[in-house]
Amino acid sequence: MSVRRGGRPVLQVGAHVRFRDRVWQVIAVAGQQVHLAGETGEDETVVAGHLFADPSFSIVGAEMPRAVTQWGLFETAPEEARRKALAWQRHIREVESGLPGGTDSGGVPRAG
Repeated sequence: MSVRRGGRPVLQVGAHVRFRDRVWQVIAVAGQQVHLAGETGEDETVVAGHLFADPSFSIVGAEMPRAVTQWGLFETAPEEARRKALAWQRHIREVESGLPGGTDSGGVPRAG
C-alpha cells in the first residue's frame, strides 16, 4: 500500500518496504522514527534517514522513476535558453579542469 505524491512514492503506515534485504511493514511513523514489523513477528524502530540510505531500501510495489538521458531535459528548454546555457559551457569546463576544452583537450591548465 503506497501512494504517489508529485509522481513519487510516499512512505506511509501500512506500506511494505525492503530494508536490509528483508520485507517489513510500516506500522507507525513518529517524527524521524519509522516503526517496522517483520514478516516473522519481529519489530524494529529506525531513523528515517538510516532507512532511506540503506542500499536495499525500496517501497514494495512502487515503480522506480525512469532515468532521464543526459540531454533529455535540456532539449525541452526554449531555444534561446539552450543557446545561453551552451555559451557558458566552455567557461564551466575551464573552471572545473583549468582547460577551456575540458580535461581531454590537452594542453597545460592556466595557473589559478
